[in-house]
Amino acid sequence: MNEIFSKLMPIILLLILGFFMKEKNMIKRESVDGIKKIVINMALPSVLFMTFVRMELKKEYFLLTIVIIGFLYILYLCGILINKINFLSNKLNPFVTTGFCFGLLGIPLYETVFGYENLHNITILGIGHEMFMWFIFFNILRMKFKKEKFSMGVIRDFCKSPIIISIVLGIFINLWGFYHIFEEISLLKGLYKTIMYLGSLATPLILIIIGYGLELKKKYMKDSIKLTAIRMGVILLVGYMVKYMVIDRIIDENELFNYAYFTFLILPPPFALPLFVGEYSNEEDKNIANNTVVLSTVLSIVLYIGFILLKV
Repeated sequence: MNEIFSKLMPIILLLILGFFMKEKNMIKRESVDGIKKIVINMALPSVLFMTFVRMELKKEYFLLTIVIIGFLYILYLCGILINKINFLSNKLNPFVTTGFCFGLLGIPLYETVFGYENLHNITILGIGHEMFMWFIFFNILRMKFKKEKFSMGVIRDFCKSPIIISIVLGIFINLWGFYHIFEEISLLKGLYKTIMYLGSLATPLILIIIGYGLELKKKYMKDSIKLTAIRMGVILLVGYMVKYMVIDRIIDENELFNYAYFTFLILPPPFALPLFVGEYSNEEDKNIANNTVVLSTVLSIVLYIGFILLKV
């Protein structure tokens, strides 16, 4: 039990540190946004590259990617169906019931407790997730609120994303067996060590950023509580139906993967959701979306800590 507490303590303390830094005005919002760009464009891609370049790639992982894309789209359709029920209806439902804050919360939570060496158990869920978010989620969001159509710019942005590049490059080097060159060539060995240093920044910086952003507006609590409850109920129900009916037939029984899948399901909506809603809709929808993301984040962390204490 003491060992579990020692693993959970960094999560709690770094979140508190981020919140404390905001309350004491130790760092400006603009600086936090700059740090977030470093995380998204450098630190997190470094973690993903190192994970995929060394993991054992199995053919079932590619099938799992297709399943995850389908699963996320089913969640979106569930949000549409829920809007048929008057007292649960909210135009944000379809966009709240699907999509996860995978990179900015799922990876640091899982890595902190289970270690970098086991990170592949959750990152294999990330390929399908990122493809869904880039090609389907944000486009549907744009078309819903701005009445725009799919454009080639989406594919261009997808190909330019540091996260996508790091995953593809890691898989390519892994499949072609080029990993050994990072150990044999001094220059590349130094490059790989640099990538490792950048990757080590990801978890602490992400948790501090999350702690900094924990802020709820009372005016929108009723709507955000309803959206959060609907999201968690739908995702857990459909998520475990998909797991028992499909995923368990693809992936061999693996306790660490089961923990990773639970972590994946309880994650909040993407942190970028309020930004996109604010850009494509109105200020009220943006504030409701932001409240929902913050509330879901707090709930996710509480559930994760409780799960670890009970299961591990």
